[in-house]
Amino acid sequence: MTALTDSRARLAGVAAAVFAVTIWAGWIPVTRLGVITRLTPVDVAALRYGTSGLLLLPVLLARWREVPWQRVGLLAAMIVGAGVPYFLVFATGLRMANSGQGGVLGPGASGVFTVLIAALLLGERPGRMQFLGVSITAAGVALVVLHELYAGGARAAGFALILCASLGWASFTVASRVLRLRPVVTTAVIAVVNGALYLPFYLASGNPLRLAAVPAHDIVLQVVYQGVLTGIIALIAFTFAVGRLGAAGAASFTPLSPVLVAVSGWLILGDTVDAATAAGLAAVGLGVFVANRGDAWVRALR
Repeated sequence: MTALTDSRARLAGVAAAVFAVTIWAGWIPVTRLGVITRLTPVDVAALRYGTSGLLLLPVLLARWREVPWQRVGLLAAMIVGAGVPYFLVFATGLRMANSGQGGVLGPGASGVFTVLIAALLLGERPGRMQFLGVSITAAGVALVVLHELYAGGARAAGFALILCASLGWASFTVASRVLRLRPVVTTAVIAVVNGALYLPFYLASGNPLRLAAVPAHDIVLQVVYQGVLTGIIALIAFTFAVGRLGAAGAASFTPLSPVLVAVSGWLILGDTVDAATAAGLAAVGLGVFVANRGDAWVRALR
């Protein structure tokens, strides 16, 4: 591979990584927009997993034998941790917490929980840089939580729900690490199984009748962003970035996520960022950067 070709491949990888992180960052304010206006968390969950499940059903059928169905515990942790239970808890929390706070308590706390679970269950001890990064991230999460409690705790219930959802996402991360399925297969399992289990209850509840009164553009936004962009395209883009930059190089771009969450939340919803949340966002970004050995940015762009 020539130097020019190598440079173009790295540039394409950087663009794909930024694209994926940007989509994931927008997921929080788009979800919050839905659940504080005309939709409920149960509606958005149906749109998300119904769409992604239908689109990824052919993938799961084609890759059926790649899935270790006998490993029920790990599959359950993966399916629940990134599925409807995770989404409903997180989305309900976002009805009380704003986008910036969700960015700290979501991506931030899930990273801390992932390291703790991996250490306890898998014996994966974090290195010094990773431990330092996780400690900085945990401090940022604690700062936001303690500030809320000091201010009276009006959003404490929402914070608790988002932290519980983050714990579920961490369980998914560890389970998927153990199973080591292809990213698209992992996504297909989560989407199809959750859609198959959840949609019958949703349809039987009569909730779909409420969607008839919701403007079409609100439904289309959630279908496209939740079911297509977040659940499928962002994953493909990030996998492409890993192939071009390596795992460390691609992961080094994730510190952008909490900051982009706050920015997109301000643009879409007008969510303001107080001093504690700003400090928490900075700590989470710095923590993830340090944990992924910050010089990966330099290596990725060489």
